[in-house]
Amino acid sequence: MRLRRTARAPRATATSYPSATRRGFLRLVGSTATLATLAQLRALPAAAAARVEGAARFFNTTETEILRQVMERMVDTGLADAPRVRDTRAVASVDALCAGLDPRATDLLPLLLRAFEYGPILFDLRFSRFTRLSDAEQDESLAGWMKSRIGLRRTAFLAMRNLCFVGWYSQQETWPLIGYEGPLLGKEPPA
Repeated sequence: MRLRRTARAPRATATSYPSATRRGFLRLVGSTATLATLAQLRALPAAAAARVEGAARFFNTTETEILRQVMERMVDTGLADAPRVRDTRAVASVDALCAGLDPRATDLLPLLLRAFEYGPILFDLRFSRFTRLSDAEQDESLAGWMKSRIGLRRTAFLAMRNLCFVGWYSQQETWPLIGYEGPLLGKEPPA
C-alpha cells in the first residue's frame, strides 16, 4: 500500500520572517533618509531663533515635554553655573526650526519623540516611560539608543542629539560655557 502525498502549506517556523514588500522597503529607506538628514543638521536659521508670538507650534504639549527632558539629559554639562534647559528658549528654538523646515523632513519627529518616550518599555524592558525615569535611568536609556546594534535607532539618536545641540547652543546663555563671545557683527569695536 502506497501512501499518497498531499500538498500542505509550509509550516511557520521560529526562523521564518515576514515577506518584505517593495512598499515597506521604500518606507524604511525614506525614514532612514529623513533621520539621516536631521542627524546632519548643523546650523539654526536666524528666523527660527526669533519666535513669532501666535505662530503655530510644531510639537504639542506632550511632545514638548519629552523633548525638554531628552534635551536636559543630552546637554547636561554638570557645571553649576550652566542654565537649565527650561530657563532658556532652547526647546522653543527647536520647535520654531522644525516648523520652518520642509514637512517631508520633519513629519517623523513627533513619532521619534514618542519612540524615545516609550523606548524604556520597548528596548530596556523597564515598565516606565522616559519622562518618568530618574536622571541616571534616562542616561542609561539614551546610552542604549546611542550604542544600539540597530542602525536606524543610532541614526535616530544622532538626529535627536543634533536637534538638542542646535537648540541649546543657539541660546545666548550657553555661549560662555564654550568660550563663545557672540557674533562679531553688531558688536561695538573696542575703543
